[in-house]
Amino acid sequence: MLMNYSRTIMSLSPSATLQLSAKAKELKKSGRDIVSLSAGQPDFPTPAPIAEAGIDAIREGKTGYTASTGIPELKEAVARNYSARRNIEWKAENVVVSNGAKHGLVNLIRSAINPGDRVLLPKPYWVSYPEMVKASGGIPVYPKESINPEEIVTAAYQGAVGLLLNYPSNPSGCVPSEDEMKGIADAIADTDMWVISDDIYEDLVYTEGGTPHILDYRPELKERTAVVSGVSKTYSMTGWRIGYSLANTEWSKLSGVLQAHSTSNPCSISQWAALAAVEGKAESEKNEMHNSFRKRRDLMCSLLLDEKDLQFKRPEGAFYVFSRLTADTELDTESFCSELLEEEGLAVIPGSAFGAEGYIRLSFAASDDDIREGVKRLRRFLHRRYFA
Repeated sequence: MLMNYSRTIMSLSPSATLQLSAKAKELKKSGRDIVSLSAGQPDFPTPAPIAEAGIDAIREGKTGYTASTGIPELKEAVARNYSARRNIEWKAENVVVSNGAKHGLVNLIRSAINPGDRVLLPKPYWVSYPEMVKASGGIPVYPKESINPEEIVTAAYQGAVGLLLNYPSNPSGCVPSEDEMKGIADAIADTDMWVISDDIYEDLVYTEGGTPHILDYRPELKERTAVVSGVSKTYSMTGWRIGYSLANTEWSKLSGVLQAHSTSNPCSISQWAALAAVEGKAESEKNEMHNSFRKRRDLMCSLLLDEKDLQFKRPEGAFYVFSRLTADTELDTESFCSELLEEEGLAVIPGSAFGAEGYIRLSFAASDDDIREGVKRLRRFLHRRYFA
């Protein structure tokens, strides 16, 4: 007799970013010359002061279970940090430390959604948002264009209960203007919708003043706004798997209960290392990585500017260029990226993974040499495909 599996889980799509990155690694392992501009992680080592904090934790025997929502020292440090950042008071009880920011997102979404709830996901969205909503019994709702105040109010009237924001954006690197974010905040204030703000790239911004935030304009929305971030991108700690969320006491409590019954605490060693990061023990290394990303962004954009088959907005944050391929109006970007990898040995991510068919995402979390060679291979592939 065949086993019956969960229809909900069977309906989920695999992560296109992880699939393509895995394929690129397999080809490279087999001996192929592969250049990857697909990475969603910094290519720098974790800063030494952070790594040393983790090593010290091992030596000091801090290797047992911790409280399921995180060690008090890290929760208190996160609460202090974000209280100062947003000029809003948060306490340790508002913080849940999780196994990466993705885990924090899942905890919050599952704690807020009831079966059939509609959740607004602006395009382009991060690849996992729709699947997180569906796995929680919710229904993703996509605006026709990038989110605007009118669409928020309309969606609320049509039954949407929540909104996921992600700025700076993965995949586009978009940072909203102050007027745009104020409009979003005002629109949310006129509804009963909750908001999850995925701020994992908050420190990778290349414009003055940082990223405008919904809570900067409507601090009273704190009671129905959750903030998610972590140390992965800013401090090159992706493998350490530490993220955290801040939300009202009840939302955080429910997230913590879910985490306690699913994964329990994040890695104890990683939490002590993350504490060093949150307390500012590696700010010089953080600034050096930030400056390197800025220079790499400028390099990649300068190399792509002369390619008439590519159209993109200069990213103001994160480490991605999200480019539209203008030569093919019927483009299947998944097939395009697969052929690009097979023929040229270049890995980039299809825009279809982010709800934006016709686009590709190129990461500049790569060396200057890989960026130059990657763009060279992309241009060669484009010219052969469309002008041979």
